Amino acid sequence: MEIRSIKKIAVTCSLLLVGIKGHSQSSSPFGVHYMVDYDAVQQAFTAWVVPQYSTPNRYNSDSEEKGATAQVTIKVPRGFKLTSLEDIRGNWDKAPSRIGSEAQLLKAGANQQFEYYVVGKQAAETNYGSFKEGEPVALFRFKGTGAKPEEVTVLDSNDPFVSIANQSMSLNVSNSFYSRSGQQPSVLVRPLEQFSQPITLSNVLTQLAKKLQTSVGTMENELDEAKGVITYPNPAIDEVNVKYFSKSDGGKIHIELVDPSGIVRFETYDTVKQGINTTKINVEKLSSGSYIIRTDKDRKVITKKITKE
Repeated sequence: MEIRSIKKIAVTCSLLLVGIKGHSQSSSPFGVHYMVDYDAVQQAFTAWVVPQYSTPNRYNSDSEEKGATAQVTIKVPRGFKLTSLEDIRGNWDKAPSRIGSEAQLLKAGANQQFEYYVVGKQAAETNYGSFKEGEPVALFRFKGTGAKPEEVTVLDSNDPFVSIANQSMSLNVSNSFYSRSGQQPSVLVRPLEQFSQPITLSNVLTQLAKKLQTSVGTMENELDEAKGVITYPNPAIDEVNVKYFSKSDGGKIHIELVDPSGIVRFETYDTVKQGINTTKINVEKLSSGSYIIRTDKDRKVITKKITKE
C-alpha cells in the first residue's frame, strides 16, 4: 500500500498548518465551501470552491483571489476508481492515493463502506480569478467508475474518518484552503484555515437566490420552477438580470423577453462559461406590466414571469 506517498501528500498540503495546530477550522472571517458536481453530458465530476466573500475585500485589495495551499478530500463508495484528473485552476495531484481500507484504519473504526481520495494542490500560488460571494469557482475535473454520481461527495469536516486517519496513521485528510483573503495583512502573517463545510449545488443556488431576491416566498417558487435560473429584481424598473449555472464551458443559451401580446422585445444567444453566468436585460423603455423571460439551454425551456414597474 502507498502509505508513504499518502503521508507525503498530507505533509505537502499541510505546510501552512505549522504553528497553528489547535485553531478550529474556518477560523478566518473569509470562509469557503467545497462541492462536487456531475456533468452527465461530459460524464465527468468537477470539484468547486464556493467562497462566502467577494474580492476585493478588507484583507485583499486585489480584484482576484490568489492562494498557495489547498486540499480537497473526495469521499466515495468502496471500489470507486478515480481517473483522468485534469486541472482547471491550480496544479493538482493527478494520481491521488485511495485510502480507507487499510487494516489499521478499519481497526480504528473506519467505515469499510467508504474510501477517500486526498487531492492536494501543488504549494505554488494559484490565481483563482475574481471571487463573488456564493458563486462556485471550478478547481479540477475527474472521471470515475463504481458509484452513482450522487455518492461521490466532499468529505465532511465532522466525518469520524478525519480523526481516525489522524490518530491511527497520522494522516491529514481534512479539506483545507488558504488564500490572500484568508488572513489580515501584517508583518507576521499567520495563515488561518478558510474551509468550512461541503455544500451541494442545490444549496448553492438556494442561498444565491435568497441573497438576490427581494422576497423569500418569490424566491422559493421561482427557484423550484426555474431549476437554477434566477431572475431579479422582480418587480424591475430599468434592468432585469438572468443568472444561471452551467456545468461546463461552451454551451449555448437562448434568452427571450416576451411581452403580453407575444412579441419578443429582447433576444440573445449567449455562449456560457462554466459556473455562474449573468445576462442583463434593459427594460427601462418598456411599458409597465407583466412579461415572460424564456430561457432555452440544453434543450430545457424555462419560463419566468416578471413585472415591469
